[in-house]
Amino acid sequence: MAIDENRVREIVKEELESYFVKALAESVKELNLISQDLRQRQSAYDAKLDQALKELGELKEFVKNLAKVSEENTRATIELRKVSEENTRAIQELRKQTEENTKAIQELRMISEENTKAIQELRKQTEENTRAIQELRKVSEENTRAIQELRKQTEENTRAIQELRKVSEENTRAIQELRKQTEENTRAIQELRKQTEENTKAIQELRKQTEENTRAIARLERAVEKLVKAVDSLNNRVGGLENTFGLVIEDLVREKLPSWFRQQGVEVKEVSGKVVQFENKHLEFDFYVEQGNKVYLGEVKVTLRERDVKRFYSKVELAKKVLKDKEVVPVLVYRFKAKKEIPKELAKAYGIKLLKYMKGGVFVEV
Repeated sequence: MAIDENRVREIVKEELESYFVKALAESVKELNLISQDLRQRQSAYDAKLDQALKELGELKEFVKNLAKVSEENTRATIELRKVSEENTRAIQELRKQTEENTKAIQELRMISEENTKAIQELRKQTEENTRAIQELRKVSEENTRAIQELRKQTEENTRAIQELRKVSEENTRAIQELRKQTEENTRAIQELRKQTEENTKAIQELRKQTEENTRAIARLERAVEKLVKAVDSLNNRVGGLENTFGLVIEDLVREKLPSWFRQQGVEVKEVSGKVVQFENKHLEFDFYVEQGNKVYLGEVKVTLRERDVKRFYSKVELAKKVLKDKEVVPVLVYRFKAKKEIPKELAKAYGIKLLKYMKGGVFVEV
């Protein structure tokens, strides 16, 4: 059974006060009796006056001692009250701390359960990512082989072009020499006939060489057409791969965004995209979250570039005209950065929050 210290102190105080009041009352009563006896028997007790005075002195000394004890008890009572108040405050603080610890334990249990669920989801997502990475590696190997073949074909075409340029330069010099020879032949008609035969042969050779050059250029044009088609096909395959990867990243980000919103004090169970219509334009956002007077408009990018920030800003500005009564918070999430620096200064100037999606579903504000 717990002992109430305050009640114990009050009982001790009451007992002390009762004892001192009773003792004082008895002393006063005794003094009154002595005084009455002295008045009634003054003549009879003259001989005993000295003895009575002596007893009165002892009684005064007793009263002084009693007053001194009473003061000490008063001080002790005050100290007891002070200690009692301090203990009361300490008990209140302990109760408050206990309540806070209880709440913290409940929150930790809740967080632990959420972490367990998140780990299970991450394991499942990791398995899916592993399969996707294996498929991407296979496609990447095929692309690598195709690029090597294209590089080899390009090198062959480059050598053919260099040879064609060399032959063309030789033909140019030959034509210049022919022009010079023609002028000399004009001045020497007699030598012209003989030289004409030689020039005819040279022209025939030039025609033959020109025909060969023409055929080589035709072959080169066909090779270039094949190269252009191969590059277009490669671009289409890479573009399709990038779109697929972008959809995967977009789904991952939407799945993990509720935890980031909870850190911002916004309770949301799931995040989804939405299309905002402005006049005849359909403004598509990867995620749309409305909480009270705030609206979070977001877009997810695999690789962040400066043009992405500018396009997103233009789209948000149009959406603000529709959401006139709302506080619009633009959020841009990305996974990788381009070769250049992240355009965070530009995003900051536009009032856009930049979030980098890290491994494990963590968002870092840039």
